[in-house]
Amino acid sequence: MSAYTPPLDDVVFLLEEVIDTARLMALPRYAHVDAALVRAVLGEGARFAADVLGPLNSAADRQGARLVDGNVELSPGFTHAWRLFAEGGWPGLDLPQEAGGQGLPLTVQAAFAEMVQGACLAFGMLQLNGRAAAHLLLEHGHGGLREHAVPRLVAGDWAATICISEPQAGSDVGRIRTRAEPRPDGSYTLSGTKIWISFADHDAAPQILQMVLARTPEAAPGTAGLSLFVVPKYLIEADGRPGARNHTRVARLEHKMGLHGSPTCVLDLDGAVGYRVGGEGAGLKCMFTMMNLMRLEVGIQGVAVAGAATAKALRYARERPQGGPSAQAPIAIIEHADVRRMLCTMRARTEPLRALYLEAALALDLARYGATSEARIEAGLLAEWLLPVCKACASEAGFEVASLAMQVLGGQGYTHEGGVEQYVRDSRVQAIYEGANGIQALDLVTRKLGRDQGRRYAVFSARVRADLQRLGSDPGLGALPGRLHEALGLLESCTAVLQDRLQCARRDAEAGAAHYLQLVGLVACGWTWLRMAAAATADSPLARGKRATARFFADYLLPEAAALERKALAGAGTIDALDGETLATYG
Repeated sequence: MSAYTPPLDDVVFLLEEVIDTARLMALPRYAHVDAALVRAVLGEGARFAADVLGPLNSAADRQGARLVDGNVELSPGFTHAWRLFAEGGWPGLDLPQEAGGQGLPLTVQAAFAEMVQGACLAFGMLQLNGRAAAHLLLEHGHGGLREHAVPRLVAGDWAATICISEPQAGSDVGRIRTRAEPRPDGSYTLSGTKIWISFADHDAAPQILQMVLARTPEAAPGTAGLSLFVVPKYLIEADGRPGARNHTRVARLEHKMGLHGSPTCVLDLDGAVGYRVGGEGAGLKCMFTMMNLMRLEVGIQGVAVAGAATAKALRYARERPQGGPSAQAPIAIIEHADVRRMLCTMRARTEPLRALYLEAALALDLARYGATSEARIEAGLLAEWLLPVCKACASEAGFEVASLAMQVLGGQGYTHEGGVEQYVRDSRVQAIYEGANGIQALDLVTRKLGRDQGRRYAVFSARVRADLQRLGSDPGLGALPGRLHEALGLLESCTAVLQDRLQCARRDAEAGAAHYLQLVGLVACGWTWLRMAAAATADSPLARGKRATARFFADYLLPEAAALERKALAGAGTIDALDGETLATYG
C-alpha cells in the first residue's frame, strides 16, 4: 500500500475546464505558456513524484533526519532526490525566466506542488522554503544579495528557511527578542534563539539562507520594530561563493508526532552575521511575501494528504472482500453503505478544495500580472480572502480525511503497513504551523472582513452569486444550486451580523470566527462543486464521478451551513461563563 497515485487527470480537468487559466495564458507575461506545455510539465511532474519521491515517504518516516556532531543528516535518499529535483528545474518552476526559472504561473506550480506533497510531505517542506525565499528576495532584496542568492536558490544549489518563532514568541510575533546590531560594513550581528525551524540545517545543499525576523537597537515595540535579515550558514564572499562558517548552530531536533523526514530545528544565533532585507522596521511586511506562498502551500499540503489517503482507501475498498450474504462469497467493502458514505465524504471534501487552492493561486497570478489595474486589485482582494480559508479548511480536511481512510482500512489502517496512519500523523501539524487555524479565522473576521467595508468578502460573494446565476438553471445539477443559494444566504446574513459586532461587540465576533471561517469554506466548496459539476459533461468516469459526488455534497455536507451559522452567531456568553481559574479546575 505504499504507492502514490498523482491526481493528474483531475488537475488537468480543473485547469482546462473549471479554472479560468485561458485568461492567464492570454497575458503577455505568459505568452510562452499553453495548455499543451502545462500538460507536459504536469505529466513529467507526476512521474517524478510517483517514481522518485513516493518511495521515500514511508522510509523517511521510519528513519528521520538526525543531528550528528552538530550537523543535520537527512533521511536516506533525500539528498539524491533533491539533486534530481534541482536538475529537473523544479525549484524554479514559477520563478521568472530572467532569474533562471521556468516562468510558469503560480497556478501550475501549485498543481505540481500537490503531487510533491502528496508523494512525500517531508520532502515537500524542503522545496517550499527555497522557492518562497527566492520570491521574497526578488521583491525586497538589494542588488548584491539578490544577484548572488536568487539564481542559486532557483537552481537548487542553495536552500533557505524561515525563522520567526522563539521560545516566548510563537504566534505573538511582536514579542520577538532576537537582536540585530549594526556593523560598520552595513551588515548586522544577530543573537537569539529561533524554534520550529524546518530544514535549518541539512546535507542537501552547501549553503542555507535563514530568513530571520529580529529587532534592531532602538526599534519600536511590537511588530513595527521587526526587520528582516538573511543569515547564511556560510558567509557570502564578494563573488557569491560560501566562505567561512557563520555563527549559527542547531541546538537540537524536535521529536515529533510525524514529519520525521523534515528536521524541525532549534537554531541558536550567537553573533551571526546577517544582511538586512527591506527597510528597517519593514520585516513583517517583507516576510509576508514568503508567508503567503507558504500558507497557500499548507492548504495544498492538506489537499495532497487528503487526495493520497482517498486514493489508498478507494483502492483498498475495491480489493478487500468482507461481509455480504453468508451463503455467498464475501463482497468488496466498497459495496457496503457505510463504507461508501465515508468514501464519498472523502471525495466530496478533497476535490472542491483542490479547485479552491487553484483558484487562490490564479488570483495571486492575476493580482501580479493582470491586464488592468482594476483586474489586479480585484484579484488581490479575492486572493487575500481565500488564503486563510484555503490554509485552514484544507489543513483540517487533510487530517480528517486521513482519519476516515484509516477507518476504511480498519485494523490494517492502524498499522504501518497499511500506509495511511502516517498521513494522520504527518497532517496534524498543518492546522498549527504557518499561523494556527484559529489565527487564520481571527484574521479573516477582524482584518479581511473588518476592514475596507468588507470589500474582500464582497468580491468573493459576487463571484459565487454570478456563477449561481450563470449555472444554476442546469437541471443536471440537481439540488446543488438551490442548496448553495440557501447556504450563501446564511453566510450573507451571518457576515452582516459579524460586521456589526466588530464595531460594538468585538468579543462576540471573535468567539464566532472559527465557525464563520468554516461556513465560508463550505460555501466556497459548494461554489467549486457547482463549477466542476457544470463542466463535467463528458461521458467518462471522471465526469460521472464529479456529478455524483456534487450531489452527495449537496445532500450530506451543505446542510451543515445552518449549524455553522448558528455557532458563528452564538456569541461569547457561554464560552466566557466561567472565569479562567474555575475553567482550569478539572477532575
